[in-house]
Amino acid sequence: MKEAVVLMRFLRHDPLGQRFGVAALVVAWFALAWTSVAALVTLPLLLAVSEVVRRRREDETIIVDDLEDLY
Repeated sequence: MKEAVVLMRFLRHDPLGQRFGVAALVVAWFALAWTSVAALVTLPLLLAVSEVVRRRREDETIIVDDLEDLY
């Protein structure tokens, strides 16, 4: 806990610490933004691939008519 207090004092009072804190926020923002972009691209791509796979499996399915056995 004491390390956190020392770090916060460093970030509040030292000019280098303030720059470091701003840089850390900028890096965190870019990481979040790139994660959002990756999710934005990946999700529709995965949905399209799963739809193609579903349609291919649907075409390969052999339809068996069980009603002929009733007569």
